[in-house]
Amino acid sequence: MTLSLAEKIYDPATVWQKIQEIIKENINVRSYNTWFAPTEAITIEDEYLEILVPNRFFCEWIENHYSKLVQNAIAQILGESKRIKYLVRNENSKPSSPYQPNDWQPAPAPVSPYIMPSQPVNSPYYTKINERYVFDSFVVGDSNNFAYAAARAVADSPGKTNYNPLIVYGGTGLGKTHLVQAIGNHARFKYPNTKVYYASSETFTSHFINSIQQNKVAEFSAFYRSCDILLLDDIHFFSNKGKTQEEFFHTFNDLHQNGKQIILTSDRPINELTALEERLISRFKWGLIVDIQPPDFETRLAILRKKCDDSNLMIPGDILEYLAVNLMDNVRELEGALTKLLARVTFTAAEPSLDMARSIVAEIARPDVSVLTIDKIMEHVAKVFNLPIDQLRAKTRKKDVVIARQIAMYLSKQLTRHSLVTIGLHFGGRDHSTVIHGLDIIENRLKEDVVFRQKLDNMKKHLEYNRN
Repeated sequence: MTLSLAEKIYDPATVWQKIQEIIKENINVRSYNTWFAPTEAITIEDEYLEILVPNRFFCEWIENHYSKLVQNAIAQILGESKRIKYLVRNENSKPSSPYQPNDWQPAPAPVSPYIMPSQPVNSPYYTKINERYVFDSFVVGDSNNFAYAAARAVADSPGKTNYNPLIVYGGTGLGKTHLVQAIGNHARFKYPNTKVYYASSETFTSHFINSIQQNKVAEFSAFYRSCDILLLDDIHFFSNKGKTQEEFFHTFNDLHQNGKQIILTSDRPINELTALEERLISRFKWGLIVDIQPPDFETRLAILRKKCDDSNLMIPGDILEYLAVNLMDNVRELEGALTKLLARVTFTAAEPSLDMARSIVAEIARPDVSVLTIDKIMEHVAKVFNLPIDQLRAKTRKKDVVIARQIAMYLSKQLTRHSLVTIGLHFGGRDHSTVIHGLDIIENRLKEDVVFRQKLDNMKKHLEYNRN
């Protein structure tokens, strides 16, 4: 057989290693480790490069998501294009028959990895996990890192850790659904034959009621108890539903005793689910309970930046910071604000601006008289000191401006839930150490100056009584 130029110069392993290096530079580490690290080259022919992959799903995923990147890398290393031919390992880790995407694309579409393969599309229990909800797209910060780590551990070894059940609780829009569906997606990638089923507790209840009406309770029970991984959202919905709780109690016991993984979410701590039966609560405590808190400023900003990166869009940093500062409690609202901004820019051909961001925040933010903003505090302090509010953000070191700025920082810390970083951003982008220094000065003066303390107390009372 005549060897090609590439084969004379490179062996397949060397070629593929160089291609992998280029790929690794262009995608994140987790994606690389998932899809390319487990692969290896077998042969190089004149027209194609033969690659060994762990299973058939890798072929489709790489072709659908990374085909252009792989072809560019091949061209850089070999100086010419070559198509990829995939060989899939069999259970004994030996190469099986070669597969190419074109070999099996004309066949009936394979079942999505996010759908239980045992259920037809017209099944009353048909489900589909959102393929966008993967670990790679989940932004990790101090508010959710423990929950994220637990989710990864469960996804890597479902049913084999002490985290069974895994229960994630937290407020609306903080990423609970994203995280639990990421477990399902990851488990299906890693264990292609695993039966994963996701449903809300409302859906579970609806299925149960329908099964009673149709005299198919046995079928309902058998279906849910056949899952290898059951992802159930919003278990607080079971409150005051006695028959549904009883059915889920038996389903839970059956899955747990057979080493199947159970993942649940709730909008509040388990001990506060007083309308659930005690026997359910006690079983929930067998595993691991983790919470997701509202994200801090740094995490909110990271979420916005990632969404911009994923959309290949450039939004000025000050606009992203404004959104991150003013939408604190809900990731869903934060992403919704950015989506609105992108829509306005796209449909009106206008440049993104702070005024546009302010308008969107005003539309999204719910009026709440209990929330006092830093802007309102700054406005009042500037009025008391007879200063333009912009002076509080300026770099000037005039004594009266410095004192007013430090008082406004102090009141912002006392009367809002903002972090020092967020407060600093409102005052001309000052760092948290500057804020700390200002707080220390005010606190020391409060101890020594009665007149100053009275003046500050008056400002504080005015702001508390006039929040809206």
